[in-house]
Amino acid sequence: MTKQDNVSILLVGFGIWAAATLVYRQVGAYCFEGSALIYWLNIFSTAGLCILAFVGLMRWRQIAPQNWLQGVACLALPGMLGEIPILANFAKLMRAMQPETAGRYGAFLFACYSVLIGFAWLMATWAARKPLPAAESAL
Repeated sequence: MTKQDNVSILLVGFGIWAAATLVYRQVGAYCFEGSALIYWLNIFSTAGLCILAFVGLMRWRQIAPQNWLQGVACLALPGMLGEIPILANFAKLMRAMQPETAGRYGAFLFACYSVLIGFAWLMATWAARKPLPAAESAL
């Protein structure tokens, strides 16, 4: 991956995190304080959406699957670091939700980031295990 790829993906990661945080600030009570079914549907659908967005971004930037672990680090770190002050000041910053919801929100974040990082690790591992084409191995 080039330095430009890293910076671009970091910026996209920051933008996605900021937009998602603003959305959950508005509708978080519905997603996290409602029924268990809605909570779990939110986790699975958001994790799936994250994977689709990640694959689309990697393909758009033409980043080889061997480098997807580096790509996911660039994409996820801005959000993971950005959530530290959000969770530390949850009652003030996420006013539409009850303070007790911080645990469910944090677990949701942990699940989504874990699925995304695990997916990128799996894809990078599989790509690294593929044998080289005959033309490349002859060099």
